[in-house]
Amino acid sequence: MKKYFTLTLLLVLASAGMQAATFRKEIPVRQHGKEEGMLLDLSKISMGTLNDVEEKKQYLSTVQLEKQRIQNYTLRMVYENAYLLYKHGDYQRAQEMAQTILSIDPNFKQAQTLARQASDMGTYGTISEAQVIEAKFQETIRLYDSGRLVEANDKLNEILTIQPGNSKAQSWKRKIDYDIAKEYTRRGDVAYEDGDYQKALDAWYNALLMRKDDPKLLAKISDTENKLRKQQVSDSMKQAMEFYNKGQFVEAYAVFERIIKIQPGDPRVQKYMSQLKNEIAAGYYNAGNKSYNSNRFDQAISYWTNAKKWGADSGTMDSLIKRARNAKENHLRVKQQQAIKAEQAAQKAEEAAKKAEEAATMEEEPIETVTVDPVPGLSEGAVIPGSIPGATGIGSSVGAVGTNETLPTLGGTTSRVSAEASAASRAKYIEGLDAFNQDDYERARQAWIVAKQLDPGNSDADLGLRKVEELLR
Repeated sequence: MKKYFTLTLLLVLASAGMQAATFRKEIPVRQHGKEEGMLLDLSKISMGTLNDVEEKKQYLSTVQLEKQRIQNYTLRMVYENAYLLYKHGDYQRAQEMAQTILSIDPNFKQAQTLARQASDMGTYGTISEAQVIEAKFQETIRLYDSGRLVEANDKLNEILTIQPGNSKAQSWKRKIDYDIAKEYTRRGDVAYEDGDYQKALDAWYNALLMRKDDPKLLAKISDTENKLRKQQVSDSMKQAMEFYNKGQFVEAYAVFERIIKIQPGDPRVQKYMSQLKNEIAAGYYNAGNKSYNSNRFDQAISYWTNAKKWGADSGTMDSLIKRARNAKENHLRVKQQQAIKAEQAAQKAEEAAKKAEEAATMEEEPIETVTVDPVPGLSEGAVIPGSIPGATGIGSSVGAVGTNETLPTLGGTTSRVSAEASAASRAKYIEGLDAFNQDDYERARQAWIVAKQLDPGNSDADLGLRKVEELLR
């Protein structure tokens, strides 16, 4: 935003400079007129009518180029007015305008020269422009004699910036341009002999900038362009076939696209591209089928979408994609229901385990001790009638148990596990089995330990624990 504000300010300064540069007689100003197509027709600015990403990129690139062209036009107009101020002795304002141009485009060489010259003339007012031009001529000749042709040419451009009509500078510039073009041509010839066609073309195009009407140079460039194109096509075809033989069809197709840009309309390349599209589409289609059968529905959708992009029948692919989305929803619904049931079973098992734990931690009530009062009339150590003197204990009374008679077991028989604890143990076993099938052996082991605590007779939990212990060793 700041950049475009500066451009607007430049236009205002240029207008003011034109008015201030009017002295005793009217100063002629170059008339640029209205340029056709200076501003783009921005009817497509929303980009809704553009078909693909590549087209949108090209359009944005065109917009950027147009903005750059408008900026260059504006800066050129401002520079010409700054030069008018310089020619009429207003060095300070000429320097200010040149510096403003450089703040937008630091590579504007004429503005660089003008800013520097205006600064020198403003600081050293006693030095005449003729003295400055002569000093630059001497520097040009010194650079030329040293073989530094490009630097000598730049120095001549500085002279022509200050005095565009200087015939001596123009003559020297033609001579140096010819020498530079000759050197670029020589370098191009050497590169061509070495088989480096691209380097040769780069050198010859630089020479062409200074020898625009040289028919021999134009013929060399045209012939080498054809050779370079054939070389690039040959190398790219080799690379594409290597990709194809390795089964890298997408990479091979990308190389063929590059070839078709170099050599449009090649029937052989078009045939290869058509075959590759069919094979790539078939590959994505088959990959989608495998993913679908493995319940990887998102991956299947992605593969079938790519198959459609590569030319597979849109109707068939859309139908498969719809089926995969429905299957994904059903699969998620079933998994959710299973998770709810598992959670409910785990909750019941947890409640049963809690009850069993409470029952197991309950202490038995202590047996009440009964104190037997002494038999009235008997002293301590007296023998109860009917007992055997000298005998003690149960067998000492009348009607004592014989030697071969078995006494009944005191306290009754051992109690069995309750039905509730058994059910809770079974639920914990199922929970452990589910964890075992998901390879979560630690969670399976914990569940089966609880199952054993709830029902020590749970043989399935025993087997499971042994299996887990073997796997976790």
